[in-house]
Amino acid sequence: MIELFQITGSSSFAARAALEEAGAEYTVVDVHPRRRDEAPGFAEANPLKRVPALRDGDAVVYETGAVLLWIADRFPDLGAPVGTPERGELYRWILWTANTLHGAWWPLMIPQIVSPDESAHEGIRAKGREAMDRNGAYLESELTGREWCLGDRFSVADVYLYMLVGWQSYVPGYTLGGDAVQAHLARVGARPAI
Repeated sequence: MIELFQITGSSSFAARAALEEAGAEYTVVDVHPRRRDEAPGFAEANPLKRVPALRDGDAVVYETGAVLLWIADRFPDLGAPVGTPERGELYRWILWTANTLHGAWWPLMIPQIVSPDESAHEGIRAKGREAMDRNGAYLESELTGREWCLGDRFSVADVYLYMLVGWQSYVPGYTLGGDAVQAHLARVGARPAI
């Protein structure tokens, strides 16, 4: 059985939502955000002590994008067949989301992660907003005319994107992208697994 190490309200949401979407049998190990040493087996599942982390038999996987790709491999309805153009799209979506969009939120939401100097926070947020606006424009162009990230096929990429677009709620008055991005957010959010 799959074992998911998670913190409620964290990036582990995407992994848990994907497992729910797959109808997977899994157990959850709740990790306390400030007492990560207390969760049994967590340090073995991820020596960095970050969530999500997943144990599936002898396999141990961590980092959100890697966990989602593992889930897509285990539950092919949430991915795309190996060797197809859609598989390349899945890789692109997951890696762009993990490498670009995920971390781009931090300067906008938590400027102190860049500098403890409060007088710098307004400038950090402004630069963060510029970066997120570029990401939103990119997403808008990619999602226009598509139901899902892979076109007509729902995948783990849609779950990850849903989580990260949803983070706009942490920035008062901010909306990422335009109508296509927000329509995608609503479609994914309407799915029972979410």
